[in-house]
Amino acid sequence: MFCDEPIKEVYIGNEDNDLYDHDAFFDCYQELAYYCTEGYRLVLVTDNYAVSLSYKGVVKEKKEDLHENEGEWFEAGVEYIRDDEPPWVHFETTLFVGERILSVTENDGKYIVKFDDFELKLIPCETDDEVMNCRKNKVDRYTYDYILGCDRHLKRKCSHCNGDGEILIDFVCDYLVRCKECKKSTYAQMMLIEAIDEWNGGYLECDLSDATVE
Repeated sequence: MFCDEPIKEVYIGNEDNDLYDHDAFFDCYQELAYYCTEGYRLVLVTDNYAVSLSYKGVVKEKKEDLHENEGEWFEAGVEYIRDDEPPWVHFETTLFVGERILSVTENDGKYIVKFDDFELKLIPCETDDEVMNCRKNKVDRYTYDYILGCDRHLKRKCSHCNGDGEILIDFVCDYLVRCKECKKSTYAQMMLIEAIDEWNGGYLECDLSDATVE
């Protein structure tokens, strides 16, 4: 096993001069894949280790040796913005926390990282053009995409028909969970974990039977 400790924290490493147009892309719609140029990485932290997924591949190091590289800043996967508000939980935290890294394989400069419940492709890119070519641009506001990798968090059946849930994302990147059978769904939420909590609580107040899912 590559790392037998479950992931506890996630950090997103970015170049400090590129706050909004990152030369990296996390595809969780078409497949689970992380495309990144040099200077960007995902950092998965356990009790004793930090595993970086970057342009250089998959690197495991002691947790105490983890530090920001020159020109890099870490964005926390859970951000405490205001004391009187719940923290902002990034998608990456919901996806990775609790998982272990079972294996890492490399083929022709690309990597397959196998976790307990899913596999992730790590695809280093030489230029931002390569990254942009992988992005999916949504133009129809009435279509939805599937979100991959997080179904393990859906702990119950549909409160209306006992069907299974599926995680969707809309054109403004809000998340919801819809029943595969009766198409009842949660309200759209800015954070995935909130939509999951609504599903697990049985709060399905919307009807998405006419939604188009790509």
